[in-house]
Amino acid sequence: MNMKRYLYIGILMFTLSGCEKFITQEPQYLLTPEVAVTDEASAKGLLNGAYAGISTNDWTARFTGGFSSMLGIINYNNGAYTFNMTSTGDNESLWKAFYIAANNANAAIEGIGNLPVEQFKNSHVKPELLGEAHGLRAFTHLYTFWFFGRWFDQPDSKFGIIYKSELSTLSNVYQERLDVKTSYEKLIEDLDFAIVNAPTFYSNKRFSKQLAKALKAKLLLNRGWAGDYAAALILVNQAITESEAAGAKLEPSLTALYTNSWDSKELLFCRYREKTDDIVAAYNFTYGYNYATLGITPQGNAVIGTDPRHPEGWGNVKSPITGNNTLKWAPKKLCRLGRQVGGDNDKYTTYHLRLTELYLMKAELLQKTGATLVQSMEPINFIRDRSHLLPLSAIDKVDFEKKLFTEMLNELNLENDADWMSSLRLKDASGNPLLLQFRSTSVVVDMNRIIWPIPSSEMKFNKLISQNTGYEQLIY
Repeated sequence: MNMKRYLYIGILMFTLSGCEKFITQEPQYLLTPEVAVTDEASAKGLLNGAYAGISTNDWTARFTGGFSSMLGIINYNNGAYTFNMTSTGDNESLWKAFYIAANNANAAIEGIGNLPVEQFKNSHVKPELLGEAHGLRAFTHLYTFWFFGRWFDQPDSKFGIIYKSELSTLSNVYQERLDVKTSYEKLIEDLDFAIVNAPTFYSNKRFSKQLAKALKAKLLLNRGWAGDYAAALILVNQAITESEAAGAKLEPSLTALYTNSWDSKELLFCRYREKTDDIVAAYNFTYGYNYATLGITPQGNAVIGTDPRHPEGWGNVKSPITGNNTLKWAPKKLCRLGRQVGGDNDKYTTYHLRLTELYLMKAELLQKTGATLVQSMEPINFIRDRSHLLPLSAIDKVDFEKKLFTEMLNELNLENDADWMSSLRLKDASGNPLLLQFRSTSVVVDMNRIIWPIPSSEMKFNKLISQNTGYEQLIY
């Protein structure tokens, strides 16, 4: 270890078995490695500092609002809604948030990795902590790839991502983009490490083996190379079976899910905003969803707004600005009715992954690996049944994919990337992504712009990097 390297990290000394409150602060302290990690308690504190990297407000409305604006469910980000993204604004913020989180994970990997195993009370603790840290590093890079890399390109494409696998220093702060193949290899390497070493699922607030399996399955499903679907189906089945054996389970209704929020047993991974006393200051979570957005769009309303589940997740939400009692139809599952008074009465939660998504992924993977349409519809109807909806059937592959897409929209809208990515994977009768059909009345979709441009801060100073296709004319 280079004893002169400094870690710019925030540390609160929590233990894994102690308080489940989340760290929400940005990194604050400049510490040397030898001071930061000297025993098991400080190792766990360092890992909690890594979790802080994905607990900022950039990972809320700015994050899911970007995906949902491209899909056309809301117009949170007009550039994304019109496929005219710029190199600043939300783009810049997300890029920085992703790489700050990656650097925090690298700090944990280095600090914990250098601590002798004898410093831990039990021999399994160190590898489990490292498994969580590798999982977090994969998590943040995975979304960097889906936002900023041409993940859909051929393996030799040069438009992969910058994969930060060590702490940033003056000598490595600017790096080249990896090719697409190598980008996937780096992601899978970290996820495989987490699958082997991370703890078995015990909390929806920590990284687990089952979460790593689920994320790897999502990666393989989106990538779709030879053998990916069969491998992803195995992983999804394992993630469902193992997490349910460890206590995860579907809620009896979406209303129960959103009421229980971060306490829901359906969630495999979530973050929350605690003590949001200044509602407007927490812009991207509360203010961003229920005041800055323009509500559900006509094409979103045509699908989501007509479904019986819609009022469980959306409703009349009040502005968070004191004295402004304007009501807006907004995702109450995220903005919790627009609380104007501070305190901890409402659960402000991000839903990064829950069991419903795994069942819908299973349906798609069954169809893609040769199961009958009846078999493939079973997981979809299992999810519909908990909302007391009648079972569906599909007459052919096109009909199946359209029905699956509709279920993705109705169940998971604005929660993470699931509905957006499904609009790219699932196809119409002509073999075109359903995104084109879904957005056909509102915008002309440029398929080069289903990812965002590399932001100005990177393009100005990193002479090793090239801009994504379709954004060559941007001025920095």
